[in-house]
Amino acid sequence: MEEGRRGGIAREDLAPERVALLVVDMQNDFVSPLGRMAQYGFDVSDVGAIVASLSRVLGAARRAGLLVVHTRMVNDAALNAPSWHAFWGKPAVALPGTWGAAHVAALAPLPTELVIEKFGYGAFFGTNLDTVLCRAGTRTAVVAGTGPGICAGETLHQAFALGYHVIAVSDGLASFSVRGAAYNRVLTETALYTVEHHYGRVMTSEELILSWRQGGGP
Repeated sequence: MEEGRRGGIAREDLAPERVALLVVDMQNDFVSPLGRMAQYGFDVSDVGAIVASLSRVLGAARRAGLLVVHTRMVNDAALNAPSWHAFWGKPAVALPGTWGAAHVAALAPLPTELVIEKFGYGAFFGTNLDTVLCRAGTRTAVVAGTGPGICAGETLHQAFALGYHVIAVSDGLASFSVRGAAYNRVLTETALYTVEHHYGRVMTSEELILSWRQGGGP
């Protein structure tokens, strides 16, 4: 590996001022056992289990001065694409203004932190996220949250396509499905494999936190 580089990302692009933390769709309907997805038979236990590690990552990112961006999935018949409604039907999850659409309390955005509302899976398409990151001088997107094969995964792929270096937080990403926890972990591991071998880096929360303490790493 070239000296001064880690996984294809230059050391200077891992410095906190070049990195943004994107926390994807950690909303009650996708995380809580009382949320709509759980009510519809999806096993969300793995998503709930990453809240603690994500809370540590979020706290460390704030202390290090990273740009922190939260995304919020919104289902609205007037705003989602026709293809979305053809697949999902009448909006019922993450409805505007509901408890289910709100972020879980432990990961609630600060008043100074940006919340990107999105109307599909990825956080870049149809939003101003790319503009925000470009204006902030962001070179590297660290992605955590729900659906490493869906919402968080599409966000990672879109970031890579737009030219950002991408890092997936291995213990800060989790899947949900109707097939149970064991299948959820297969989905997550498959998504992380895809990132590591085709898009960017996979790091644990502790590796990231240590990197930020060191100003981007050795």
